[in-house]
Amino acid sequence: MLPTITQRLLMLAAMVISTLCLLPVLPVLTAADGSPGLSLLDARVGVVWACVWLLFAGLPALLLGLYVSSSGNPLSGVFTIGFALMILAANGGSMTGLIWRQADRPRGKPSGGSIFMQLEVEMALWALAWCLMMFLLRRYRIRIRGALVPRKLKTSFSSQMPIEEDDTPRFVLHVRPGMAGLLCAALAFVLCKVLMQTPDTGQVIGSILLSFVIAGLCARLILPTGNVVYLLLSPLAVGFATYALGAVLHGSASADDLILRWQRGEITGPMFAMPIHWASAGLIGVSIGIGMAQAIDRVRVAEAYYRRQNQANRQAQPNASDTQPRTAE
Repeated sequence: MLPTITQRLLMLAAMVISTLCLLPVLPVLTAADGSPGLSLLDARVGVVWACVWLLFAGLPALLLGLYVSSSGNPLSGVFTIGFALMILAANGGSMTGLIWRQADRPRGKPSGGSIFMQLEVEMALWALAWCLMMFLLRRYRIRIRGALVPRKLKTSFSSQMPIEEDDTPRFVLHVRPGMAGLLCAALAFVLCKVLMQTPDTGQVIGSILLSFVIAGLCARLILPTGNVVYLLLSPLAVGFATYALGAVLHGSASADDLILRWQRGEITGPMFAMPIHWASAGLIGVSIGIGMAQAIDRVRVAEAYYRRQNQANRQAQPNASDTQPRTAE
């Protein structure tokens, strides 16, 4: 692992460069009428070219994230990529534009279910991007790390920590990591429901970010696990569940009825978020929460280690004094 200051400066540079690479594609990804609500399926160039442009612009961010994660904690690369996407999402606007674009649909035809199904499909596209990121992280991180840091990752007391020597997230069908991910998703959904009161972009991103920081921290402390892949998957799971709930509640609504429900405040809570919000702010939030939990674990292990060392030293001192020869009186 690189020194802390060097790693932080490297992360800062990677975040700035990644953001500068992604922002130029924002006009391509916006809707044809220029309304807010960044959706790949509503992009002015079409969904296929929107994905191509996003992948092309995001490739530098992906490579920089891989390098950053290889020189330090794997979550640092995830944070770097998520930060660049969050800046793009902040400039893309809220879901309000997507709702009002329903006015252009034919009158009387159901649109509530179609809009939430559209969001489900877009959520699946972001899930594919997430899988690509995890695949590259798992496949190449250890190789790059071996060239950057030619020594073992363990410290004198790290073997007692719930973080494995190969701490790269990976898909393993274990109960504890899966339960931690479910707990994180459930807590984050409830917190988003409470915190997200308006469709304003700042509140949507802030609510998701704070919710997943708290949920990731609590889930990681309650169910400690070295494999955090299911925790990182939880923002996408919340997005899928939110849009599925929206399709159930508003699936039969026509375009006009959907707009009226939006104006009356019947579409609330996590439904204000676009898929890119879950893929960016959610990913950053859960990464911060996991990182905080890992730091707490390291402090606990270090304290326990030195406490045992002090106890061993105190026990050794009386034994040493007993073995010393007594002087003649």
